[in-house]
Amino acid sequence: MAAQQPGPARLAASPGPPLTMRIRRAHWVAVDYVLAAVCALIIFTTLYHGAALARLPVTGWHARDWLPPVLAVCLSIPVAIRRREPVLALAMILAACAWVLVLRGEITRGPFLPLALVLYVVAAARSRRAALTALAASLSLLTAQGVILSLTGRGAGNAVGAGLILIICWMVGYSVGQRRSYAARLQQQAMDSAVTAERLRIARELHDVVAHSMTVVAVQAGFGEYVFDRQPREARAALAAIQTVTSEALADMQRMLGALRQAGGGVAGDGAPGPPARAPAAAPLAPAPGLAGLDRLVAGTAGAGVRVEVLRTGPARAIPAGIDLSAFRIVQEALTNVVKHSGADRCLVRIAYGAGQLCVEVTDPGQRAVPAPAAGARAPALAGAPARAVAAPGGTGARAGIAPGAGHGIAGMRERVSLCGGEFAAGPLPGQGFRVTARFPLPGGAR
Repeated sequence: MAAQQPGPARLAASPGPPLTMRIRRAHWVAVDYVLAAVCALIIFTTLYHGAALARLPVTGWHARDWLPPVLAVCLSIPVAIRRREPVLALAMILAACAWVLVLRGEITRGPFLPLALVLYVVAAARSRRAALTALAASLSLLTAQGVILSLTGRGAGNAVGAGLILIICWMVGYSVGQRRSYAARLQQQAMDSAVTAERLRIARELHDVVAHSMTVVAVQAGFGEYVFDRQPREARAALAAIQTVTSEALADMQRMLGALRQAGGGVAGDGAPGPPARAPAAAPLAPAPGLAGLDRLVAGTAGAGVRVEVLRTGPARAIPAGIDLSAFRIVQEALTNVVKHSGADRCLVRIAYGAGQLCVEVTDPGQRAVPAPAAGARAPALAGAPARAVAAPGGTGARAGIAPGAGHGIAGMRERVSLCGGEFAAGPLPGQGFRVTARFPLPGGAR
């Protein structure tokens, strides 16, 4: 039974992002302007009104009329620009507070509020060194206030309490900055992991398609060269097999590249964004191969000189597309290894459908004993395998024209099975031969 698609009601009921993520930067700037206006009003009404205004040590023509609003504006402007220029805002508020400290001798009433707001942003948005420097400068002003008030006989005031509040604001801002940095690192790690996983997936697909196809092509080309003069019909058949295999491999490559191009945007060859005038046409995508396409794979392997027998046990059932593709790739890679390395002329593929698992097994009997040819004579083709190059004598198991060596086939198969949550085993059989076994767990709801 197909899974139900989420309807509009379910999508509407899904939780949205938090409020702080829905607010744009322009909204935060507007909030800062409002806070700056509130700070200016508080500073003007609390610090420079009544008796506080009379204690200002200023003289001159109307100085007591224009100086309070000017100081209130100078102390509030850093709050308005604290998100865009935190360091500049901190320098401005420290200079304004120092000015008030010289004129008034105390900053713990009005100027303290914008100083705490700017210090919070600096601790949250700047490096640890800058945040510590800002805290030290702020506490230095409070220390200077305590010294000045003590020397003038008015006591230390509430400098200690104001210092504790500044430290708390700084710690909250620094914690917010650390949380943001940690979340950004997690997001970057998740992106890197996703890119790495996608690269590995593409590498597995390319390896499975190219390795199998090129192995068959190499064997057919070697045989065609061997019989080109004496058996032109067999050479023509080898060329036809090469054309078929390369066409199928090209189709698989176009399918993968088409899927990649649909997911990406228009990018120029030098990495710059391309012109958005016309969107590229979507490449035609064929369905991903699966166990239903084993006949085509068996036919291509038979063309390389290895007869494949497929034995299916258990009632056939629909399996998930990912497991179906992985099982097909396991069989494909195992047959590729048989053609390249085993020297066998036949192999057996077992597909077992169980109640809760799918078992895929590929076995080959190993290389048959071939009498060594006389010195200077060319190796004859084995009977029953007219389109296959003969394995080199000596027991190496390497095909003609294919260099032996350790590749990524078994590692890739093991990785595919592990991604599906299954079990994988590969190793030589007792005596002679090789066996590859993969077991995939199947969901209980598949039929």
